[in-house]
Amino acid sequence: MKVVIIGNGIAGNQVAFALSQQNQKNEICIISAEDVPEYDPCSLPYFLGGDVEKKDIFRKKLDDYEYHNIKLVFDNKVVSIDPGEKYVTTDKGLEINYDKLVLAHGGDLFIPPVEGIDKKGVFSCKQLLETEKLYFHKGSCAVVIGSGAIGIEAAEALKKKGYKVYIIELLDWILPALFDEPTAKRLETALEGYGIHVCTGEKVVQIKGDNKVTRVITDKQEITCDTVVVATGVVPGTSLAKTARIKTDRGILVNQNMETSVPDIYACGDCVETIDACTGESAMFQLKHNAIEQGQIVAKNISGEKVRYQGAHAFARAHFFKTHAATFGKTIRGTECILGRPEIIEKESGKDYLRVILLDGKVIGGQAIGKYADSIGLLIGAMWRKDDINLLKRQWKRIAQTKNADKLPQIRLGHMFGFGT
Repeated sequence: MKVVIIGNGIAGNQVAFALSQQNQKNEICIISAEDVPEYDPCSLPYFLGGDVEKKDIFRKKLDDYEYHNIKLVFDNKVVSIDPGEKYVTTDKGLEINYDKLVLAHGGDLFIPPVEGIDKKGVFSCKQLLETEKLYFHKGSCAVVIGSGAIGIEAAEALKKKGYKVYIIELLDWILPALFDEPTAKRLETALEGYGIHVCTGEKVVQIKGDNKVTRVITDKQEITCDTVVVATGVVPGTSLAKTARIKTDRGILVNQNMETSVPDIYACGDCVETIDACTGESAMFQLKHNAIEQGQIVAKNISGEKVRYQGAHAFARAHFFKTHAATFGKTIRGTECILGRPEIIEKESGKDYLRVILLDGKVIGGQAIGKYADSIGLLIGAMWRKDDINLLKRQWKRIAQTKNADKLPQIRLGHMFGFGT
């Protein structure tokens, strides 16, 4: 069986190496638009800031592919799929046939419609080649457009390199997809304390300069700078799927076997739209742990083992300098389509902060900074178990006095919520 995988990222490699281990007779081919082995995109800001060497960002070496009999086709972008004849065509004119096809090509950086965004001195931090250009760039003042995880990490990296750094965020607080405003505002204060200027509720309207960046104009100010980093998020890659008339919405639609609407074509990673493992809602959580699990599910199903994907889940960390935060599940903004009014529980101790979102007494999300972030796994467990926090509170005295080991999670949860105080 010949399996062709489009995309050499985390999801695609998970499929390829799992298939190779399951059956050495499989003919496996990965088609990559880049020309390097698999690397970890989350490590790019750390390479940029000098925390890790370039060699340390790679998850695979060329020898690994050769050892597992996986063929790599570098520097080719697949532009169309013919599901009838079962072959794909690349931008270099290559036609590669398949028995099973896996779409794992992720997405493209969203480029905002800003005048001058194509000028010299404008970079991204999503792919290795672009990050290397920024690494060798000689600048002194940078404007980071967007405040998602990559934007925050890029800002930290440039600050470490000696840049004066501004973050411009269109919405009212940073990390808006991951944190609610009260948590985010505390993180903004921390960033400001490290010397990074945070500007929220502000829109970049123009990048000035003759041949290279000299200024950034927003709807509120003008910033003299020589570097711009675009960190405005990733748009799932659906255009390729549409050439095969695969059903798409925000992302490529798949069933619980990670199959698309076209036979023998699967999809996984940042390009797919799946379901929320906790609520069953349609979801797109473009996070590493989901890509890995989806890739494993694809490999098992291609091999004939019918395994159902239970859904994606939101969990992410935000770490910069000495500040550590974590988030999981729903934010308040993300509960709009859930019936009922969520309850918020907050705890604060100095710079440490905990925010838990409950619906009908059940944990549906949480955010934490500092020491509370180190114990957030307790809350994630409570969400997966669907613990009734109101019942836990009513029974706290009995639970707190028990010596049974199986009550330890409830005891630790009770201390987190402050039932004993």
